[in-house]
Order: sequence, then structure tokens, then C-alpha cells
Amino acid sequence: MRPRFAISKNSDDLFGQLSGQRKVRLAAAGDGAYAYPAPAGQITFAVDGERKSELTLTQNGRTIRAARIAELAWRDTAVDAQALDSYVGWYELTASRVLSVTRDGSRLFVEESGRPKFEVVPRGVDAFAGDNGHLLIFLRNDQNKVKQVLLYEPAFGAGLARWVSADRARIVREEFKRRMADVPDRFRDQAPMPGSKEAILRGIADMQRGAPNYERMSAALAAKIRRQALELEATLKAFGAVESIFFRGVGPGGYDIYGVKFARGFAEFRFLLGADGKAEDVLFRPDGDETPGSIAACSAETGLKPREDAAPIKVFIYNGSGADVQLYRLDADGKRRAHGTIGPDTSLPVLTTVNNPWIVADAAGKCLEIVLPGQHTRFHTVGTSRADGELERAASYRTTPQPGSEAALRQYIEALARGEPDYDRMTSEVAALTRQQLIFNKAIILWLGALWSVT
Repeated sequence: MRPRFAISKNSDDLFGQLSGQRKVRLAAAGDGAYAYPAPAGQITFAVDGERKSELTLTQNGRTIRAARIAELAWRDTAVDAQALDSYVGWYELTASRVLSVTRDGSRLFVEESGRPKFEVVPRGVDAFAGDNGHLLIFLRNDQNKVKQVLLYEPAFGAGLARWVSADRARIVREEFKRRMADVPDRFRDQAPMPGSKEAILRGIADMQRGAPNYERMSAALAAKIRRQALELEATLKAFGAVESIFFRGVGPGGYDIYGVKFARGFAEFRFLLGADGKAEDVLFRPDGDETPGSIAACSAETGLKPREDAAPIKVFIYNGSGADVQLYRLDADGKRRAHGTIGPDTSLPVLTTVNNPWIVADAAGKCLEIVLPGQHTRFHTVGTSRADGELERAASYRTTPQPGSEAALRQYIEALARGEPDYDRMTSEVAALTRQQLIFNKAIILWLGALWSVT
């Protein structure tokens, strides 16, 4: 299963989104090229006005040719009611998630396992859009039969689902029901699944050897690991040998959460075991070491360089400035390397190493601040500019809660319990993630009962 790369346009801005990653405004890389900050290395490519059958991308010195598999012509399109029948059916997303497409007269509806049904309207040939930001493009085979659907979700990009029979859809739905029934009990018991600890240790050892065992993974996880294999191998090798592993608890969706202490740092693993005994999903977050991290003044840029053999860490940079900001990393020679643009009220995850300098600049490239990754800067907010030109950093270093935050949190929790989140009061990013986890979080909150207090 290959990754999909979605390119979209809003006014004069281009956006890119790789499967499983967040949508990012593309940065101009010169000579008509654009850059996308992919986890395994920046992707650059050229976009012109011609409609081509493929896109040529460059990543880590390699040229990659990406075939165009679908496009969305954003216009109202008339579709005969009978023609809608060609889209009706079941489409398997994962071993526990299935997409149901149904028709009611001249209207088409989509329902994913555990989520509310929503209507989609035609927006081009075999293309449909929903009010929730979801896009569907149905793909036909050589006999002009719909056999796949490309589903685009704002939070996670594009993914392919294959048409399946009603019997297969029933099996997938039963697996989803089983998982949903287990969620509150597993959350209550906070006990790991038998074998999950050993599976994580075995997976780390395999990856550090450069020999991941795909036979022990679900098809979806194997595809994800293949895409990230080089990055994961390098990151885990940089951590060194495993010294200890400890269970942290059961999270939403039934993931077992473990902390792992390595010779040169620590990381968190979230592991989901399938009914067949295979790893269904693994989420990995490198957390660096004890290095605190800091914010450096722009005047220090010329003297900064990355540290060799530093512990890997993932940082999240949130843009609260109200305007676009540019993100650059400094290479071994102290030179800027463009990483991407962060739009207002949007966060960007960055895989890096502790104290590896990252330049936050305005749209013109003028430095605003320098982030040195570490424990204090793992979640960093770029503040608004003050009258003196300095950034307001109160959001990153507050010691008291923001006014109204407790009331907002209570409203959010109560809405989750009802299964009716107020998406209008969220950023698009938070709304998309809330929709993704709604069914699991609702089950957990209902089990917890009434909210008594907030500390």
C-alpha cells in the first residue's frame, strides 16, 4: 500500500498532505518548485498549469514519480439518480473500519464505522464532497466498475478503501463492535494486553537491525512501516540500547501505552493488538532526553549548529501569531534549510534532535525566534508580535490557566458524552481529530460518569 499525496488550492495558496500527516501550506522553493516537509525528508516538486498524468518529486536526493490517480474538479455536477447505484456498497478501510455508501432517491450518503452518517454531493466525475470536509473519489476498473474509493479526511489525508461483499463487511463490522465493547473495560482495568510488551521490544530490536518483521503486522501497519522504515531505523539506532520499558496505561481506542528508556533518551509507544494476534497499529513518539531546551534570540543564529549524536525528539510548533510563519532548520554548516509554512491557528509536528536549532520567521524570512528542542519546548506556541517587535510568549510559559479555559474544557467533555461536539468552537485541526476519536472518547467518558471537578 503506497502513500498518497494530496495537493489542494485555497485562493492563491497551495497545500500538500501526505497520507497520515497533516495538511501544510506549501513553501516556494525557487524556480517554480514547492517544498513539503515530509517525515522522511523534505519533498520538492514543480507545479504548472498543465494537467499531467504524474508528478515528479525529489526526496533525499532521489527522484520519485507519483502517478495521478484522481482529481477533484470543484464544481456542481449533475448525476442521474440511477447512476448513483454504481457507488452504493461496502468499502473496507481497515480490518475494523468499513465505509457504507447508500442512496436515498437522488441523494448519496456515507457512513463509517462508529461515526454519524453524512450526505455527499457531486463535485466532478465520480467525485463527491461532504460538509465535514471529507472528499470521496470513486475509482473504476477496466470494466468501468467502481472497485475502490479514495477517501480524504482533513486530519489524516487520503486513503484507499476497496469494495467488499456484504459478508466481508459484516465481519469487519463485528470486529469493530468487539473493539468498542472492549474499550470501556480495558480503560477501567488499565491492564496491558498479553504479549504487547514483548511485541514492542521485539519490534524495536528488529527495526534497529534494519529487519522489520512484516508478517507480525496487519496489512495497513506493514504499509505504514515500509514508508517510514528508513526514518524509524535511524531514529531507534540513535537512541541506543533499550534499558527499561514500563506500562503507562490504556488510552482511547484500546491502545496500550508504554514508556521506553534507551541508553540515550526515552520514547513513548502506543500499541494496538488485533484479534488475529498481529500488531494492528503502532504509534511512536521520541521524547528526547533530559535536555530542557530553550528559546534563543535571533542574534544567536550565526553561532548555532545542530549537536552531533543528540537524542531524537518530536516537537509540535503551534502558530498563534495570527499570520503565516516560515520554519527553517539549521544544517551542520549553520545554513537555513526551508521546512515549510505554518498557517495561523495550526500546529506542525517536527521530528528532530534535542537542541537542533529551528528558525521561526515571518513570510519575508525575517527571524522571529529560534526554538531549541527539549523538554520545555516540546509543545511550543509562536505568539503574537508586540509593539516593540518582540513575540509575546506568555502562552508558552504561563503558570496560571487562561480565563475561561476550565469552562471550555467542561463544555467539551459534556458534549463528548452526548456525542454532540460543538465543532464550530474548534479549530479545523482539533475538529478533525475530535471526529476521528469521538466514538472511543464518548465510550470512555460515559463509563467514567458525571464530571465532578477539574484540577
